[in-house]
Amino acid sequence: MSEHFYTIKVAAELCGMHEQSLRMYERRGLITPQRSTGNIRRFTDDDIDQIRFIKRLVDDLGVNLAGVEVIIHLRAQLLETQRKLANLQEQHNSY
Repeated sequence: MSEHFYTIKVAAELCGMHEQSLRMYERRGLITPQRSTGNIRRFTDDDIDQIRFIKRLVDDLGVNLAGVEVIIHLRAQLLETQRKLANLQEQHNSY
């Protein structure tokens, strides 16, 4: 299955946001879209999911962007810890 890439305009439309908001999210490190050789932002489906997650935190829960940064950081740490635990369990079960 091939990966989909979206321009900033399409990504903003898919998420119901303004393009400038996506630029701000990128500056704050909340999203990291790939870049084409011409330096055009290329958003993946995972990027779209991340943007929608951020939008829910801000719009539905009233979290400010500083809070979003903390939540995203903690979420990444949790996912990494879960991955490490799964690897340890797999190693343990192989003995």
